[in-house]
Parts: sequence; C-alpha cells; structure tokens
Amino acid sequence: MAKIIMGKIRDGMLYGCAMFTLSLLLIDYAFDGSLTVLPHQYARIISGAIFIGVGFVLSSLIYEEDRLPFLARALIQLLLCVVTFLIAFVISGGIPYGTGFGTGAVFVLVEIGVGFACWMGHVVYYFREARKIKIKLLEHAAS
Repeated sequence: MAKIIMGKIRDGMLYGCAMFTLSLLLIDYAFDGSLTVLPHQYARIISGAIFIGVGFVLSSLIYEEDRLPFLARALIQLLLCVVTFLIAFVISGGIPYGTGFGTGAVFVLVEIGVGFACWMGHVVYYFREARKIKIKLLEHAAS
C-alpha cells in the first residue's frame, strides 16, 4: 500500500507541475505576454498547483475501498477535491486582494465547476471503458 501511495504522490506532483506550466502558458497567451509575475508569486502558484495535483490523485484511493457504494465513494472524492482545491486556492493567492467576498466566491465557484466538469468527463469515459470490457467478457464467456 505504501508503494501505491508513493506512486500516487509522484503522479500528483507531476500533474501539479504540468498544471502550473500549462496555466502560465495560458495566462501568458491570454494577456499577450504582458503579464508579470513576481518571483515569490511563482513559488506560491507552484505550491498550490502541486498541492492540488497530489490531493486530487490521493483522493482516488477511496476507490480501493469496495465496501462503500460507488456513489458514496464518488461523493467523498468530490468533497476531498473541493477541500483540496480551496486550501490550494488560499496557498497560491488565487483570489486577488481587495476584491471582496463576492468576487472570491465567483472565482471559487467557477473553478469548482470546471473541476467538476473534468471529473465528470473522467467518470463517463471510464464507465464507457468498463462497459466495453464487460461486453467483451460476456461475448468471450458465451463462445
């Protein structure tokens, strides 16, 4: 189990670094290269990105528990991901200072919505893959 956890932490760190790189490229493209980030902001942003990557990947360990129904495991993972995201949002300074609670709430809700959409995409994809495997197993058993 420790080997699985260490592998997931490694994968999460890689996902976080990729997220950091892609985010900066997207921001740079959106602002036509005029965005300046101070060195201490890079450290905060990459720390938050790695925290999100590790938290999201580690939360998938819930699926190793077979005694819980799938819906309960999915809701637990979703809750863990939201908490991870909010902590990382605070770490990375995701809400601009002085913008007020409303702007911060909108930022958080949009980010949670995007994360939920990505998560649902993964769930749909893996359900389809599982269905294909089940059909192949049934065809193989019938022959």
